[in-house]
This record gives sequence, structure tokens and C-alpha cells, in this order.
Amino acid sequence: MFHRLLATSIVAFWLAMTSLLVVRELYPESTGLNAVAVSHVAQLFFQHQQSSDLHVHASGEEIGYIHIQARPPAESGKRVLDLNGNLNIPLPGKNQRLAWFGEFHLTSRLNLERFTLTISGQDPGQHIKISVDRFAKTAEFARMIGKDVEDLKTITLDEAGFGSLLSDAGIDPKLLQQIKSAGASLPEIEFSAKVSSLILSGEKISTYLLTIKAGGQTVIEAHVSQLGQILKARAPLLGYKLASSKETQ
Repeated sequence: MFHRLLATSIVAFWLAMTSLLVVRELYPESTGLNAVAVSHVAQLFFQHQQSSDLHVHASGEEIGYIHIQARPPAESGKRVLDLNGNLNIPLPGKNQRLAWFGEFHLTSRLNLERFTLTISGQDPGQHIKISVDRFAKTAEFARMIGKDVEDLKTITLDEAGFGSLLSDAGIDPKLLQQIKSAGASLPEIEFSAKVSSLILSGEKISTYLLTIKAGGQTVIEAHVSQLGQILKARAPLLGYKLASSKETQ
């Protein structure tokens, strides 16, 4: 059970890193008449501090829930984003219900500084805590039962560290070398935003459409209100649709 939870945590960890380590790209030049700077949309979350509560649907069924809350800037100008939720993950044999509690610390220019992500499965009391510090270039993975640390591993944020993590999860580290030998590379991440609108409860609402693409494929597309709330989103590669409690799928 632990190895399966660890492998799932690795996927979540690298998805978070892939998305958030490129936040420095939040200042692209606008290229369309209705395009807006992504930085403007990002600032709305912290300016109004409104929470976003989204129900996750797949194949017409609700499979999870996500809560996003921005905290007010500290005196240093740094910001904190809380991301909590749960999701039903299909695995061989049976589905696995995962819950997570994340805390992401951003600089005044919205670059990711560090984050902590706690992931728990269905086994009572057992969870994994991931702590990543970009400036120190280290990551910690702790297996915990309650508040007690049963196992702790610290890695560096480089190929050697990731290879060690794969090895602990029962995956051959040589896989990294095979990928490199094949000339594979991480897909380019693109952020964009534009003025848009959304019909909600029969009323047309002005929104910003925030889009994240990887290798030209849309990963996330979200409608953000003028108050910085995510009202509706979709993750087409996963087949997920997300909607606020004000709207049902």
C-alpha cells in the first residue's frame, strides 16, 4: 500500500513542480485584442482573497472536491496559497481515494518559493508529507502515522535525487537514462489569459479565461471571475470537469 501511495505522490509532486516552477512566466506580452496579462489574473486571487470551491466530475459522476484559498500578502510581500481536496483515483483492482492538503509560498512576483503537500490514502492515519524548497533545491518525503514520522527521505532537486526517489518506489532509475537517450524532454509550458464570459444560473458573467498548455496541448482551462474566484474549469487530458457549487455539471 505504501509503495502505491508513494508512486502516486511522485506523480502529484512532479505535476505540481511542472506547473508551479514556471510561474515566473506570468508576464508574457499580450498578442490578441482580448488578451490580458496572466499576472493580472493571478493578482486577483490575492487582491480579493475569495475562496474557490470546485466539484470534480468525470464521465458524469462527481469524483472529488478542490478548495483553493489565497492568504493576504505578508509585510514582505510574499503570498500563500492553500490547496486542499480529495479525488477518487482509478487503480488496478480498486479505486483509491486520495486526500491532500497543500500550502504554497510565493514571492512578491508570484514565483514559487517552497511548498508542503500532505497526501493521505484510505489507510487510517497513514499519509505522506512532501516538502520542497526551491531555493535550497531540496525535497523531503516523510511517511507518517498520525504525527509520528515513520520514514524520512531527503533528496536534491536534480537527476540523481529523482533517480533515488524512483528506486525507492520500485521503479528502475535507468528509466531516466533511457528517456534521455531517446532525446525526450519536458514539454514547453505556456500560460495565457483573455477576456471571456460564462453563463451561470442563466446570467452572463464577465470572466478571464486562463489557459495552461503543455507541448501545445491544453492541460487546464479555467474561468476566473473579476473577484479572483475559479467558477468553472476543465482538464481535457484527464477528462475532468470542475464547477463551483453554484453550477452542476
